Amino acid sequence: MIPMRSASLLALSLVFVAAHGAAQAAPEIVQQGVISTDKHETFPAVDPTDGSLWFSLYTDNFDRQVIMRAARGRSGWETPAVVSFSGKAWGDRAPRFSPDGRRLYISSNRPTTSGGSVGTFHLWVLERTGREWSEPKLLPSPVNSTAADRHSSETRAGHLYFSSTRPGGAGRSDIYRAKRSADGWAPVEHLPAPINDQMSQPDLLVSPDGRWMLLVVTDHPQGLGGDDLFLSRFENGSWSAPKHLPAPINSNVYEYGPSLSRDGQTLYFTSHRRGSADIYRVSVSALGVSAR
Repeated sequence: MIPMRSASLLALSLVFVAAHGAAQAAPEIVQQGVISTDKHETFPAVDPTDGSLWFSLYTDNFDRQVIMRAARGRSGWETPAVVSFSGKAWGDRAPRFSPDGRRLYISSNRPTTSGGSVGTFHLWVLERTGREWSEPKLLPSPVNSTAADRHSSETRAGHLYFSSTRPGGAGRSDIYRAKRSADGWAPVEHLPAPINDQMSQPDLLVSPDGRWMLLVVTDHPQGLGGDDLFLSRFENGSWSAPKHLPAPINSNVYEYGPSLSRDGQTLYFTSHRRGSADIYRVSVSALGVSAR
């Protein structure tokens, strides 16, 4: 007997097959029992330099996550461990690498000043020096604001996309872009419709060449439930209307935290379809795009 949730996903897949003539590639859980466990593994990211897998982990509090790293072994990733700069009395999540692997961005509610208290989530960056990383450094204004700024994605051109709840947005959280300038950062740009609307866009992935975006949207009318992944392309100078990715990539629970493999051929993301948050992967070609 197929469980009700699985039957629902199967039915959605069959509808997609009937409409499009081919089965959508099914995501594969990543190393169940080692990487994906009965805890909650979220926001995966592969280090472009050494191939290690980084992700966030929590037990009972989404805002009190720690960042884990699993070294790449001969037959897969090894047992993960908490990285040295995380695991304190605050929450760190969503590790995101620059395409060249020289920078690591995290979202953290750690104190922003010495002796300060745990507060709002902001974007922090670490710089790679050889095999070591610097201590996390708070990104300056105008990237960070007094509101929540989190879940970034950097392109090869150095443009940083991220989600923010700062005033002036169209919804509960919107997508912004910060371009590097000679003085640090140019004024932050609010992406126009159809990327931002009255919905909540809490997370995203922009391809290294900036030609497409995976947008996470919460409780969208076209979604299956919770957070869903939507695809938008940059064409003729603007972003296309985000298109919902069908089951079985999306499910009737939460999908978020998209990132790419080193070669750009594999999409990693978080899904709660097993009950706990786990890390899944699927071929980028299943999305109808390529990463260059």
